[in-house]
Amino acid sequence: MRTTTTMSASGWRLTRRTALAWSTLAGALAAALLALALSAPPAQSAERSAAVPVTGGYTLLKLDAGTAAVLSDAGVGIEATGPAIGPAGSTTFAFPIVGGKVNKGQLGGRIVHSGGLAITIGNTTLVVKRFVIDLDRGVLTAKVAGADARIPLLRLGAATGGVQASPGLLLLKDVNARLTATAVHALNQTFDTDLFKAGLPIGKATVIARTGL
Repeated sequence: MRTTTTMSASGWRLTRRTALAWSTLAGALAAALLALALSAPPAQSAERSAAVPVTGGYTLLKLDAGTAAVLSDAGVGIEATGPAIGPAGSTTFAFPIVGGKVNKGQLGGRIVHSGGLAITIGNTTLVVKRFVIDLDRGVLTAKVAGADARIPLLRLGAATGGVQASPGLLLLKDVNARLTATAVHALNQTFDTDLFKAGLPIGKATVIARTGL
């Protein structure tokens, strides 16, 4: 898919949405964390066999500093698309959670998002969107715009910041995210490059999901 875009002088283009949009997100994040701190039983006492609906929230993705620098030097542009929120003076993106179902006790299920990312090199842009976190497989899949395909985009590791659950909330902090081999093939083929490597550290994700119970 070819589109004409305007790159910044450094080649690292990050969308800056309004301060109001970012402050709204920050407020929602603070409220979620406060609710978590004040709420009752953590994940260990959650019902282990019950799956509950996911009703909202955000997943925050903070790009790995080293990877961000490499992409900048290579002239790669990344911007949020749709209802996703781009960084405000940082390299953190936020993706609205719009659905899914999770088992808090067994830490399984799916978390569905809206919005996505547009990745640009020169005049070529690849858009990946509608992210789904598959907790059972430890992977984030994405729909490729303009193609009838959903690919495993990121391999998700441990939540190094911890996992906490309470009635109405599931929090996964600092989940390691790396490019999958499938994503690397798609990116290198689209941009006719060998820049992207399997296992490339993309950053850390923090999932703040509101749930039915």
